[in-house]
This record gives sequence, C-alpha cells and structure tokens, in this order.
Amino acid sequence: MLSACETTQDNTGPLSTTVSQDGKAAPGTTYELADFAGPSGGSNTVNQTDALALNQPSPALAGAEVQYHTMGKGSFEQVFSLQQLAPLWNNEKCSGCHVNGGRSPLGSDPLVPQLLFRVSVPGVADDGGPNPVPGIGGQIQPFVIVNGVRGIGPEGKVSTTYAEQLRAFADGQPYSLRTPTYTPSATLPPGTMISPRIGQQIAGLGLLEAVPEQDIVALADPTDKDHDGITGRPNRVWDAAMQQTVLGRFGWKANQPNLLQQAAAAFNGDLGITSPFFPLESDVPGGGRNKKGPGIKLPSGGLSSLTAAAAMLKTSATSTTPTDIDTDALFSTAFYTGTLGVPATRNSSDPQVAAGQALFVAAKCAACHTPVLHTSSAAPYGLGGQTIHPYTDLLLHDMGPDLADNRPDFLATGSEWRTAPLWGLGLSVTTSNHTNYLHDGRARNVLEAVMWHGGEGDFSRNYVAQLSQTDRNALVAFVKSL
Repeated sequence: MLSACETTQDNTGPLSTTVSQDGKAAPGTTYELADFAGPSGGSNTVNQTDALALNQPSPALAGAEVQYHTMGKGSFEQVFSLQQLAPLWNNEKCSGCHVNGGRSPLGSDPLVPQLLFRVSVPGVADDGGPNPVPGIGGQIQPFVIVNGVRGIGPEGKVSTTYAEQLRAFADGQPYSLRTPTYTPSATLPPGTMISPRIGQQIAGLGLLEAVPEQDIVALADPTDKDHDGITGRPNRVWDAAMQQTVLGRFGWKANQPNLLQQAAAAFNGDLGITSPFFPLESDVPGGGRNKKGPGIKLPSGGLSSLTAAAAMLKTSATSTTPTDIDTDALFSTAFYTGTLGVPATRNSSDPQVAAGQALFVAAKCAACHTPVLHTSSAAPYGLGGQTIHPYTDLLLHDMGPDLADNRPDFLATGSEWRTAPLWGLGLSVTTSNHTNYLHDGRARNVLEAVMWHGGEGDFSRNYVAQLSQTDRNALVAFVKSL
C-alpha cells in the first residue's frame, strides 16, 4: 500500500484521487490544487492563531462598519439579568455557548461538552418544521428563577453517559468510540424525540450567507446521478420575516435561513430574550419561535439588506411592544456574527499536510466538505466577490444510523445532517479548550469524528480504516491546518 507521501503529484494538474487502497481512483469529482489554494475567507481572512483567532472582525470592514461590529459584539457577550432571562432559559449570554467565537465549552463534567437539547413529537408544525412538545416547546430550557436565584425548572436537565466501543484500524492500532446515552430528569410525553447540540463556531457565517443559492443547489445530487455514493440535498425552512419557505443554511440540520433569524431565535429560545423579531416569551402559547416573526414582511433576513430591514422593523407597530432587547441590539448581533473574519490556514507547505490533502480527496471527504465556494458579487461589507474555502456544501447528507438523532427538522430526516464547515477546526483546542466534534461532541478528536461517519460517509470511514498510521497522521494534520 502506497502512502500519500510516496505518491508523486503534478502540481499543475488536478489533485489526484488515485491514493486508494486497491489502486483504483475513488469515483466522484476531481479537484484542482487551486481549489485548495488562497486565503480561507478571501479578503475576510485573519492571520491570528491565539485564543481569539475566531473572534476577530473581518479586515474588510471599515469605518462605521467596525463600530457596528463592536456594538454587536457587546450584545453577543452581554450577561443578561435573571429578570430578562425569565421565565425559561439555557444560558445567560450568547458567548456562553460559543466560546471566543468557537464551539461550546465543556460542561461541569470535563468529559462532556455543554449541550442543548432540541425536542419534538411526531408530526409537523404549521410552518413545516418540527412539532413542538406540548408544555415544553422545541427545546428543553432547564433554568428558572427559584427564590430569587437561578434554579432548575419543570423542564429539568438531561444527563449524559458514555459507553466505550473498542475497535482497531486495519494495521492493528486500537481506537475507541464513545456512544452517548441521554437521560432527561423530567418526564417527557410519549413519543418525544430528543436531539443534542453543541454550539458551533460563528466565524465566517456571513460568507456562507453570501454564497448564491443556485450554487448550493447545483452541488446537490439527491438521486446520485454520478453514482459516487454521495447525494446531498438542500433543506427548505420557514423564513419568519418573509413569511415563506426558503433555503436553509445554518444550524446542524440547516434549519435556519439567515443570520438575523438565527440570532433572534437563539436570543428567544436559548436565552429567553425577547426582541422586535420574536417579541413573545418562549413559554407563551403561540409565542417565542412560533414563526410569527415581526408581523411584517422584511425584504430579507440576511446581511444583504440589513439596514433596510432594521429601518422597517423600527417603524413597524411591533416596535412599541416592550422587549428585552431593541432592534439595534438584535441587528448588530446578526451583523457581528456575519462579519467575523476567518482564520488563515496553517502549515500548508508542510509535506505531511500536503500528503493529507491528497488523502482528503482520495477518501472522498471533499465530496461533501467542498473545498471552494464563491460569494455573490452583490454581498455587502466586504463579503462579496470572494473565493472562500469553508469545506462545506451546506447540504444535508445521510450519515447513517449511528449518528442519527431520529428527529426530522423541516426536510431533514432523522439521519441527515448539514455538512459542517471545517475552516478554523484546527484552532478548537486553542479557542474552546477542547476538541469535541460532531453535533453532540461525542468525538474527542478528528479521527474519532471520521470513524463515526456512516451512510454517505461509509466509503470515507472504510478508506481511513485501511490507512497506515503515517497516512492517518497526515490526514489529521491536513484537517488541523484548516
């Protein structure tokens, strides 16, 4: 078996996919080396590698845009009072779930990442999304005010335990996968589906919002016409501002259409914070994230028309409804999450990283973790006309039964997940103090994450299982360089 280090590459031609166990090329797309080259976020790239590498304003911002970004950062990091958070909440601040712009922190148990739990019952809500649990809603919110201080409320908490599965690579090197079990402390109605989530990194989100919809849809192959075993399809979700179904881009199942709605929904559902976008508390029947939205049709929920949407919301009738935060705080938060810079790749000239890049393609990782996308020339704030390297197609893929949460979310089935972007992943230990990956943080490192892949990821998992330790190390080195 030839390792990638022993495979000669032509740097002027396509990146070869011939580094395979049986000497045959993996089917699917052939990538040019140029698809991996260039700054990760175009002009939005940050050359920083410390704990704040994922929490820097894009260098493309200037003047008042920087001030607005800073204002949004203040809202993102604001610690809200118990009176504002009440009656139900999960955290006291946005940054509590996105450490330094990165992933969730570890919980009270250093082996368990901080998790949020989505819940629903069979059926579909009137907007096409998950059917809320009667008396609870769409997620478990454990905290309430008890005798003037934070305490556990009727929705309870969820405990996490792991069972280790000992396995081995083809060369005999052992590894272990931990299978989680989640146990709610409160009694949930029969048939309740529960799905854990860790907070995702927020750097680069504005660039992903600026990728044209037609480019994302063009990457889909729902019937596997090219017979490579990889399908991928877009999610279609409810846009509360536009009052219509649109492309989903954000969240573990691509269940949010844009950064404005993402921010408003997180404020309301995760923090119990009302805003002019979602002005009702989450425990009110028909309130919270009930898709009522602002009661007016905004031109867009995204950064592309942020100023116009904010002006409309300020002058609407809903602006007179008392809320925990105002329009400026909400919109500046969305602006902040959309204008964070992307960290530059590291060690790209290292031969081990170059070998890992070839293996990344040969293992068909790049079939879903698309190395190159382009943003619309019309996108504002320095986000437009950029060639970016997020390593995602923003599509849903069936990851098999082992990773399934068995909870549908709009068009996403219980075994489908949006391809997670990989840019900045190598800085996780620096920014968030851990390397817990996948939607529930069960994977403790890159290799465990790969070996959990199933369904459309079967080929990739089996390919990596057959690699030598030298090649596995090279693949990990490449992923950590992103």
